[in-house]
Amino acid sequence: MRSHARLSMRLSQRHERWIYLTAAILFLSGLGWLIAHYFLAGPAEFGERHQVSEPWWMRVHGAAVMAFLMALGSLFPGHIVRAWKAKKNRRTGLLLLTLLALLIITGYGLYYVADEDLRPWLSLTHWGGGLVVVAGLLLHVVQGRKTRAKPRVTATHPAQSEGSDSVIAFPKPQRGPRRRG
Repeated sequence: MRSHARLSMRLSQRHERWIYLTAAILFLSGLGWLIAHYFLAGPAEFGERHQVSEPWWMRVHGAAVMAFLMALGSLFPGHIVRAWKAKKNRRTGLLLLTLLALLIITGYGLYYVADEDLRPWLSLTHWGGGLVVVAGLLLHVVQGRKTRAKPRVTATHPAQSEGSDSVIAFPKPQRGPRRRG
């Protein structure tokens, strides 16, 4: 069985950039829509006037969602499973996954399900969660880097490392010459 020390939770630079880029586009397009919708639009003769850039922000946001969901899915087989088994960064990872699930559910609800009574609540929950998930991602990354920066202790006996987060290196059994007879 391979040890958790060899199976890193750290993402490759390309994978990290993919996550950060799609998350940044998602955040900025959502923020662009919020600004256009709440600060640039105004009253009109027959109700509210929508800002002309709102549909474009939503198109960019929708495309970024598709790319981000692929990036998120790519984290499960390696990063998430390995970290869970190694008991690393579970709290912030679980917080982040919970927030992302909330965004996925509310985004789906806004696009496909919401009636006019439910839409304001889903919208508020979605964009509020979108603002909070950025803090969750930053917290997860900072916490992960802190635990990675801790020096690892190599123990030769399990009793020396009880309750610690160390890598245990047991000595290999020595084989002597085989006796015949």
